[in-house]
Amino acid sequence: MKNQYAGDVGDYTKLGVMRAIEKAGLSIGLNWYLTPDEPEHSKTFTDGKHISFLDKECDTPDKDLHSTLKTIAKSEKRSVAKIERAKLFKKALFWNKILEAKTRDEWHLEALKKLGNQNVIFLDPDNGLEVKSTKPYSKNGNKYTTYQEAADYYAKGATVIIYNHRDRKPEEDYLKRFYRFKDMEETKNAKMFYLRASRYSVRDYLFLVQERHFSNLERAIDSFLATEWCLYLKKYTL
Repeated sequence: MKNQYAGDVGDYTKLGVMRAIEKAGLSIGLNWYLTPDEPEHSKTFTDGKHISFLDKECDTPDKDLHSTLKTIAKSEKRSVAKIERAKLFKKALFWNKILEAKTRDEWHLEALKKLGNQNVIFLDPDNGLEVKSTKPYSKNGNKYTTYQEAADYYAKGATVIIYNHRDRKPEEDYLKRFYRFKDMEETKNAKMFYLRASRYSVRDYLFLVQERHFSNLERAIDSFLATEWCLYLKKYTL
């Protein structure tokens, strides 16, 4: 996540999901995996510009979220801090320290300490789960969460949701990235499904669900998708 992305369609879907989960009685923690903004001349500066939906009437039941994100996205300086201050949640905790390669281990332990006691933790890296071509401590490693970082939250008892940008591989090969959690000791028994958001660019929200949260969370997600939110998100089992 970058401050310059704040309020875009990605925030609309992920915050919509998280608000539905909180209403079901589960506490929320959000690790932005915050990285520095891109300069305007960079090739990726177009990221975060998917805000045209905010110029239209709200097409989901969450008019408060739509209105709040419109104010933030249209403001002179967008930031995750503005989302945090918007009172979209009752008791959510946030981790917004910028992730740098040289201090990654310390950064992770601090985040784990602050967020780890929440019921549900959302991890929001720029790109998603780590890939072989980019090492966690390399220049662009901060664009990814590692499997171990996600597993550490799960090991503390949290249900974990991970943002992952859909790559160009065939679906079967792409989903192998999710199934890797089945081979890890900490997460081998997690109940897994994902929500796919297809507006503008395809992104997935992978759920690693604790057994004690599953029934409540599944009801919350199914009720959420029974509304107009189904225009934005679709659920898939693993």
